[in-house]
Amino acid sequence: MEGIAQSLGIIFSFSGLAVLLIGAALGIIVGALPGLGPSIGLSLLIPFTYNLSPELSMLIMISLYMSAEYGGSISAILLSTPGTSAAAATAIDGYAMAQQGRANEAISISLTASTVGGILGGVALLVLAMPLAKLALQFGPAGYFSVGLFGLTSVAALSGGSLIKGIISVCFGLSLAMVGIDPIAGTPRFTLGYYELFEGVPFLAALIGLFAVSEAMVMVEKHSAVRQKVENAVGHVRMSSKLWGETWRSMISGSVIGTLLGILPGVGGNIACWVARDYARARSKNPKEFGHGAVNGIAAPEASNNATVGGALVPLLALGIPGSPTTAILVGALIMHGLHPGPQLFTEAPALVYAILFGVIIAAIAQYIVGSLFLPVMTKITKLPDAVLAAGVMIFAILGAFAIRNLMFDVWITLGFGVVGYFMKKLKFPVPPVILAMVLGYLIETNYRTALVSSQGSYSIFVTDPVSLIFLVLSLISIMIPIVRLMKEPAAKT
Repeated sequence: MEGIAQSLGIIFSFSGLAVLLIGAALGIIVGALPGLGPSIGLSLLIPFTYNLSPELSMLIMISLYMSAEYGGSISAILLSTPGTSAAAATAIDGYAMAQQGRANEAISISLTASTVGGILGGVALLVLAMPLAKLALQFGPAGYFSVGLFGLTSVAALSGGSLIKGIISVCFGLSLAMVGIDPIAGTPRFTLGYYELFEGVPFLAALIGLFAVSEAMVMVEKHSAVRQKVENAVGHVRMSSKLWGETWRSMISGSVIGTLLGILPGVGGNIACWVARDYARARSKNPKEFGHGAVNGIAAPEASNNATVGGALVPLLALGIPGSPTTAILVGALIMHGLHPGPQLFTEAPALVYAILFGVIIAAIAQYIVGSLFLPVMTKITKLPDAVLAAGVMIFAILGAFAIRNLMFDVWITLGFGVVGYFMKKLKFPVPPVILAMVLGYLIETNYRTALVSSQGSYSIFVTDPVSLIFLVLSLISIMIPIVRLMKEPAAKT
């Protein structure tokens, strides 16, 4: 109860409300700008939260994360260019409505559905996180190793079209995670004589480079491609009782789908939005309307992609396992403040945990307030050319990289990873598995070696431990699913 009281005091303080509203404004802007999104937004923001308390730092980042998921729908509706991958399904019916002169109505549905999804996802997080954390406290080293392995295999299997490229990205991330002081022997390894690498490859520098700098390079390469625009008068949010009656069921179903899929590592809003849209279309009385401006074609996917925020935080808080690149960035923020996510966080920093649990719900409300008041201004930001965005991203990336440890070494690391990320995108290698492997590498290695020490070198501990066995089987299934799918595709063609 003391932790709950402290967290609510922080959230409803002037500073707490201020960072929630600032995070919401930044999130909507970042989400609305095609090519950016929550991962890049958080990677640029995180160095500037170093001087904030852990609670305020997490509140502003969760608020940005939540609002960026909604912001992607603005450009999806007005430009037919989703600001985030999770808004891809929204673009179909949203842009069709905008062409019919109903852009304001479409954005109103999007904001309302996103808020409903965010609140329900936050409620699910509040209900599920603590029981799972208590269960996770019973896990041994072998169990934690297998949980981390499952997180990696599922993300590798679901990110991008090639399983092989996903696995290569994971291996690259794991190799980076091995740089630094050996966690068991205590000796430096793979540091190449640089003392700056004794603590490992700077996670935040790598993060900013792989996501932000590489995307800036891609933007420059596009030479500010001309986007199709819909000229519509966009005012403040208005949801009539008729619209509520038509869409509330899709909002609820989309929220449930988004929450459940958000909990699964490697899924996220980019898959949940399509599942929610397909479900809404299947249960619609007029399925032929979908694709031509159906209101439920906006309500369902928008509720789902915001609900994934709360869902994705469940394994992060309960198990310490980030299931997406965005939650991996949140892990980086916690590590920057000397904290490690997982069940032990509930006892070590209860005020922080409850600030996150309640903060998700309040962030959804802050998103609605900022979105409804400043929507006309937000829509104009989508007209910024790519060259201006690229320059801004590069400036903030370099400043953020230097601010981490005040070392030029980190700036060069950031730029180097930016080049690596650029070529990975050109060659269609998925970037998120690299970040997740860097985060989970320490967890996997230390628990793997600890389990072998406790079993006197016997590998049987990984199959005799029930938790370990379950997650090893899940890891195998997550790898086999795309393999079976690939085997079926040639058969279907013939």
